[in-house]
Amino acid sequence: MILSGELEPSSPLQETDLAARLGVSRTPVREALGRLSEFGVVVTRANHTAVVRPLGAEELVHFHQVREALEGMAVELACGKLTAEDFAGLDALAEAASDSERPGYLDAFNDFDRELHALVAERSGNPVLAREIGKLHRLTMIVHEQLEPILIQGGRYGPKDQVRLRQAGFEQHCKIVALLRDGSAAACRQAMIDHIRYSCEYKVGLMPEAAPPRGPARTKGRPTPA
Repeated sequence: MILSGELEPSSPLQETDLAARLGVSRTPVREALGRLSEFGVVVTRANHTAVVRPLGAEELVHFHQVREALEGMAVELACGKLTAEDFAGLDALAEAASDSERPGYLDAFNDFDRELHALVAERSGNPVLAREIGKLHRLTMIVHEQLEPILIQGGRYGPKDQVRLRQAGFEQHCKIVALLRDGSAAACRQAMIDHIRYSCEYKVGLMPEAAPPRGPARTKGRPTPA
């Protein structure tokens, strides 16, 4: 409901109302709101009410700055720890996402993106680090999935833009995989940081009247989703 825009930013989230709309009791709604609060999608206030969190350009920069730090560390720790089976799985995902003319291309790209970031986090060997990376990655993808349909409907962004930006992301993902295979820990870290900075600049640039990103999460060039 949040992704579709049915529940807009700053909308109040009443447990009783949501339970009635979803046909469940208040208990699972309360638990769901708690989990969404952990992901940063929902804000719980002092009076025990909750609202859909409005996400602006500055907040997106903050999320990506933290992702740079966490995922840069994770890929450095993961370097040398991926198995032959891990690389075979990534190669298969890359192959499926290599041709933009194939049916299901966008889904294939998203699968490669999601699995690469998740595998790197897991192979870091630090479960706390992996958990936090997972939360931030899901949050940034939620923001992207909210923005893209709005931009397409508004005529500011079209199918060719979707493909072009994902092709750039595909190249970045393949570079990270190649460096992981080579065991170049420092180079892996820099490639991951560059990738996330591109992602930040892309998402912030799509937001209306967005100011340029400030601080570490900024780079030159055409960015892409991470």
